[in-house]
Amino acid sequence: MTLLLRISLRNLFRQKRRNLLLGSAIAIGMALLILANSFANGISDVLFNRIMAFVTGHVSVTFTQNGNRMSPVFRDGPRMLEMVREAAPEVAQIQQAIGIFSRAIGNGRADNVILVSLDLGDTATASYRQDLEANFRLIAGSYENLTNGMFDYPVLIAEDKAKYLRVGMKDVIKVRFQDVEGRQQAARLTVAGIFKPANAFMSAPVFLNLPDLRLLAGYGPKDIPQLYLVLRDPTRDALDVANRLHAALQPPLASLPGQLRFQGREARANAFGYRVDTASRRATGLPSKGVFASASLAEALSLKPGDLCTLSYAVKYPEPGDSTAFAPLTLTGVLPDSAAIDGQALLISDREFYAQFYSRWPAAEAKAPSNGSAGRAWRPDTSHPWLPYLNRQWVLLERTKTTQALQKKWSGITRLKTKATTVDVSTMYETASMVVNLEMALNLITLVAVLVLFFIIQVGVVNTLRMTIRERTREIGTMRSIGMRKGEVRNLFLLETLSLTLISGAVGVGVAFLGMRLLASIAFAVDGNPISMILIGGHLHFVPKAASIALYFLLIMGISTVTAWFPARRAANLQPSDALRHFG
Repeated sequence: MTLLLRISLRNLFRQKRRNLLLGSAIAIGMALLILANSFANGISDVLFNRIMAFVTGHVSVTFTQNGNRMSPVFRDGPRMLEMVREAAPEVAQIQQAIGIFSRAIGNGRADNVILVSLDLGDTATASYRQDLEANFRLIAGSYENLTNGMFDYPVLIAEDKAKYLRVGMKDVIKVRFQDVEGRQQAARLTVAGIFKPANAFMSAPVFLNLPDLRLLAGYGPKDIPQLYLVLRDPTRDALDVANRLHAALQPPLASLPGQLRFQGREARANAFGYRVDTASRRATGLPSKGVFASASLAEALSLKPGDLCTLSYAVKYPEPGDSTAFAPLTLTGVLPDSAAIDGQALLISDREFYAQFYSRWPAAEAKAPSNGSAGRAWRPDTSHPWLPYLNRQWVLLERTKTTQALQKKWSGITRLKTKATTVDVSTMYETASMVVNLEMALNLITLVAVLVLFFIIQVGVVNTLRMTIRERTREIGTMRSIGMRKGEVRNLFLLETLSLTLISGAVGVGVAFLGMRLLASIAFAVDGNPISMILIGGHLHFVPKAASIALYFLLIMGISTVTAWFPARRAANLQPSDALRHFG
C-alpha cells in the first residue's frame, strides 16, 4: 500500500495542470461550503443566543390575568419558579421579563417606547452579563448605575433614541403607561446610561432594573411576570423542555379551606369556584352568578338564601399581624341533594371566586380551628361528576406548534369565559417563527451549495479519470504485465483521487478560515442598515463548527471515492495485451 501511495502521489504531480484545475474547483467549493455553513451558524447564534435570549427566551412561560394579555402576572410566583426549576434543571437562567408599552416625553420631543426589565441581580449569570455588554455597548454611563441607587428610576437608552428625544446623561424622561392592574400611571425616569446596540433590532427598548420596573408596573412581592428561560443548547433542548414544563404545570383544584361564620356560629367549610361556561352550567344547573352552600353546611349554621356570612382562611403569604383572609359572602341558595356533596362546602361562581382567590392566595392546607368549629369540610374525589366543572388554580393552555396556532390561541383567551389566570408554555419556534424560518432558509442555501459542490466533484473526477486512463493505457498494460494485480491498479487510481480530494479539501478549509477572517474585519454602518440585525458590533459573525467541517470533508471524500470507483475498475479490467498495443 505504501508503494501504491507513492506512485499515486507521483502521478498527481505528473499531471499538474489538469489536477491543479480540478483541485482548485474542489478547494473553492469546500471553502464556499464552509463559509456558507459558518455564516448560517453565526446568524443562528446571533438570533437565538443573543437576540431571542433577551426578546422572547428560548422557552417562555406566559401568564394572562382576566383574559387581558396586557396583564401578565402570576400571583403565586415562588411556587411557579420552583416548579419550573424542578421540571427543567438544564435551564441556564430564568428571566422575569416585563415589557410595557408607554409614551415617553424628552426635551421637546415625544415618542413611543417599550419599558423592558434587565435582571442584574444575583441570579444573573456571567454569560448573561457578557451577552448584555456585547449587545448593548455603553458609550456613556455604566450598568452599575441601574443598581447603585444614585438615580431615581435609572434607565439605559439607545443612542439614536436619546438623540430623537434630545436627552443626555442625567436628563429626565417622563413616561405614561398602564400597569398590570390596568391603572394609568406616570413616572419620571433618569438617563443613567446610553448604549450603542449591536443591531437595529435592539434599539427600540428602554431598559430598567427589574425591581424598579416591577414597582412601576404594580407587581406585588410574590407576583411574577412572564418567564423567559435561557438554555445552553436551545436548538436541541427547547422542545423537550417545553413539553416537560407543560406536563409539570397541570393545575390543581382551587379551594379556600377555612371556617364559615354566621351569627356567632362557625363550621368548617371548603369553598370552591364553579365554571360558568354554557356546557358547565348545563351540567351543574347553577347560574352564572351566586354563592351556594351544601345541605349539611346550611343545616349546621341555619343558613338560608340572602344571609350574609363570612369565610375566613389562612393565607399563603401572611403579612405582619395579617395571616387570615376574610371574605364576606351573600348566600344565593342551597345545593340540592343531586349535587352529591356529602360534606360542608360552598360553591362560588367563577368571577367572585377568582377575585378572592388571587387577592389573598390561600395556604396549601387549612389550619385546624381553634374555637370548636365542627363538621367535615368536603373535597371531591377524582370520580365525582362535578369535578370537571370546578375551578382550577389556573388554566393551562394547550401546546401549539406554529405561530399561526399560537396567535389563534391567544386571540381565543377572551372566549374562555373564565377569570382564571391562563398559563402558556411556548418555544422560540412558535414565538419567533420568522427567525426560525430565516435559519431554515440559510440551511437550505447551504444544502444547495453542497449539492452544487458534489456535482462539480462528480463531473470533474469522472472526466479527469477518463482522460487519465486513456492517456495512461499503455502504462496500465506495462504494470499489469510485470505482475500488478487488478485490485492494485484499481486502488492506485482511487488513491490518486482521494489524495487530490484530501489536499484540495485541506486547502479549501484554510481558504475558508482566511475568508472568514477577512470578511469579519469589514465594518458595516449599523444605523439604518437592514442587515444590522445579523451583525455583532457592525461586523459579520461566523461560527465554524468542527463537526460540520469534518462531516463535509467525509462526504466529499465519499462522493469522490464512489465517483472514481467505476473508471478505476474499468482501468483495472483492461487486458495487458490490448493495453500495450494501444496508441493514444
